[in-house]
Amino acid sequence: MTEKELQHLIDKYTSGRCNQKEQELMDKVLDGYNETEAPLIELEEETLIQDEIYSNIIKKRTIPTKTQPNTKYKWLKISAAIVLLLFSLSAVFYNVNPFAETEVIAQKFIIKSTEWGQRSTLKLQDGTKISLNAGSSIEFPESFNEHSTRDVKLIGEAFFEVAKNPNKPFIIHTENVTTQVLGTSFNVNAYDFSENISVTVRTGKVRVQSENKDGDINTVYLAPNQMAEYSKKGDELITSTVANENYLDWKNGIIRFNDITFLEASKMLTRWYGIEVDFQSPALKNCHITARYEKAKLHVVLESIKFATKGMDYEYLENNTILLKGSCNH
Repeated sequence: MTEKELQHLIDKYTSGRCNQKEQELMDKVLDGYNETEAPLIELEEETLIQDEIYSNIIKKRTIPTKTQPNTKYKWLKISAAIVLLLFSLSAVFYNVNPFAETEVIAQKFIIKSTEWGQRSTLKLQDGTKISLNAGSSIEFPESFNEHSTRDVKLIGEAFFEVAKNPNKPFIIHTENVTTQVLGTSFNVNAYDFSENISVTVRTGKVRVQSENKDGDINTVYLAPNQMAEYSKKGDELITSTVANENYLDWKNGIIRFNDITFLEASKMLTRWYGIEVDFQSPALKNCHITARYEKAKLHVVLESIKFATKGMDYEYLENNTILLKGSCNH
């Protein structure tokens, strides 16, 4: 508390404008003293401080002449007590003083992001390893030491290999879905543009919770090769069993088109190669394709699609854009 703030509190007290906490504080100070006691401050220099504070109080307070001597003595003692509080930084005063400054320790957060066509791997302070897919970002504290849980925020897709720590659950936040584990490996797919948020477990056990529009919480527990999928449109959480590890294709450098439309395939190409795809004809968007490519270059994928459709062609445009044209004749 600064001297200016102290003077402000004295002014409020003498004019009867203290709030409840301030009044309780001052009453508590006064309760420790009575009029039969000797003055608390006896040193000449400190008595001058008393007199100065007393004169400031008198300016703010009107006192009848017949009671002035006793009141002056009482207010000198009040002033002395307040000065002592100022110099000793009383713990009680600190807790209730409305002017006390609160030290805020800012927790440093780190954000790692990937552009379209990029993938990266990072290791957190606790030993957790994260593989981040293209067009994704993850936010986490510089250290988990001051926290009871290990919380991170994910946009996009990532594969987690969480370091075991039974005392600190690892929690991934993705929109209105949270995934909690103690130590395991699993994949989370939560792109903004996707209609679903999915969590697929490779090893260990995972708890997945979703909150619907009514605020109700749905909780499921997943074992290896199980997936929980939250439908943004249907506002529901559904579990299923996965027959293989295709959900890790992106991590293993594999592009897989499982009888999907060209429109869906174009979004995968955008994520994988960082390109934009345009269609000369809207009908091309509804063509279907089934194919698998492992660590293939873009022109290899395009030539393969061209050969398989027997009618589709492509053209490189400016601004890293590919134009699909022609038709699909399987």
